[in-house]
Amino acid sequence: MKKSATALSALLFAAVPLVAAAAEKTVTANGVVESYSAVEHAFSVKTDTGATVRFVWTKETKFNGVVANGARVTVRYTPQPGGPNVAQTVGVLK
Repeated sequence: MKKSATALSALLFAAVPLVAAAAEKTVTANGVVESYSAVEHAFSVKTDTGATVRFVWTKETKFNGVVANGARVTVRYTPQPGGPNVAQTVGVLK
């Protein structure tokens, strides 16, 4: 009985990093779309802080409005180490 309890607790501790990895940190950016490419599934936003940030989207990305050059947007995204910023939601402001 003690061996199975130890094995179970070891299994639970091993699963903790998997749960933590699934809950990736998201960041929000506000700004104006400078470029948009449907072919690349990407767009760039000049943020309110003056930085230009490039985003990509996937089939899971939720859009609220039409993204186009000059549109003011709020993007909730997941930064990827060494990779693109993956947009989770994109809201077009009126």
